[in-house]
Amino acid sequence: MTPETLLNAAESFAERYDRVMVPVIFRPWAQELLRSLAPGSRDRVLDLGCGTGAVSRTIMAEGYAPKTLTGVDMNAEMLDVAELRARDQGISVDWREAEASALPFEAGQFDIAYCQQALQFFPDKTAALSELRRVLRPEGRVAFCVSRQLSENPLLEAQAHALASHVGPDSAAAVEAICSLYDPDEIARHFDNAGFSSIRITRVSLTLHHPDGRVYADGAMAGMHTGDKLSALSERAREACIDTFLQGLGEYFDGQAITFPHVSNVITAHA
Repeated sequence: MTPETLLNAAESFAERYDRVMVPVIFRPWAQELLRSLAPGSRDRVLDLGCGTGAVSRTIMAEGYAPKTLTGVDMNAEMLDVAELRARDQGISVDWREAEASALPFEAGQFDIAYCQQALQFFPDKTAALSELRRVLRPEGRVAFCVSRQLSENPLLEAQAHALASHVGPDSAAAVEAICSLYDPDEIARHFDNAGFSSIRITRVSLTLHHPDGRVYADGAMAGMHTGDKLSALSERAREACIDTFLQGLGEYFDGQAITFPHVSNVITAHA
């Protein structure tokens, strides 16, 4: 394993996530959300379930300059990394720790909200969307992306299989949960029940890439809330798990790099 390996005791889960997962997966999806809904200079923007701030940072990196930018996440460790990275890039964001179903904002405070790969993890999705609609102005707009089923996402499918084989079903379940909200009809019902209108759901496939599949595999395994279980394995067992993952990618692994489709539903709607 190279020095880039993510199973580094000195590096937190959030730091690992930001260093490997954000450039490969979350930054490209943030760019896709901006293609679906571009913020204007007068817009007050909310980044819901912001993690380490991939959407907020991409907004500024792509040259947008909204009136205000606010990021919300329930994980304080992720927010700490978000704040540090934003500061490094000279970006001003108001970071808040809160549950999606209990946002600490007045009604009508935002014009636009983005949420990438987080809705599937909200315990009560309709309640969270209703709360989001409360803090949006009338006719405020949203853009979400949510992974489609495991069978359409070979990278996640390979990860789940490798973890199930070498670590256990609980670790595999953490990956499978990423693809747990894939049905467009179910998604539409949540938005409709929360009072959103003009709901549009589009299947989008991005081709993503990492130049070193083994480095990515090690980082991704450690970054799926399974790093503690993976790190408990011996070096040999961990390498075997990564081998299984890479073999499971088939044509998407060329012996060095990985290039794979990542498929999500992109949702836009009005409050």
